[in-house]
Amino acid sequence: MIVIKKIFVSALVCCLPTLIISTNVYASQIMTSKTVTRIFSEGENSGGFYTAEGLPECKWGIMYINLSSNAGKAMMSQLLTAKSAGFKVVRIDYTVSSSGACMASGLHIQ
Repeated sequence: MIVIKKIFVSALVCCLPTLIISTNVYASQIMTSKTVTRIFSEGENSGGFYTAEGLPECKWGIMYINLSSNAGKAMMSQLLTAKSAGFKVVRIDYTVSSSGACMASGLHIQ
């Protein structure tokens, strides 16, 4: 019985890093510069943006933002600054829903 427990614990310890890393597989990044052309908000908690270069990774070329979170509000603020100052979005971290819509989880502006 003790041997089985040791084997189980050893297998779990060996596989745990793989399990942790594999949970992030569904998140993606866009690492090319994008020029924000249009910013929108709709409903109570949704907003997003379009870029001049397009977002072929995303349904309708739209990157959505969840405005119900503080992070989403901060991203919207960054987008407004980028558009008004002519800055570029140089990195977008996002997830894709089963319908193909992209939801931003992080933005880097330069």
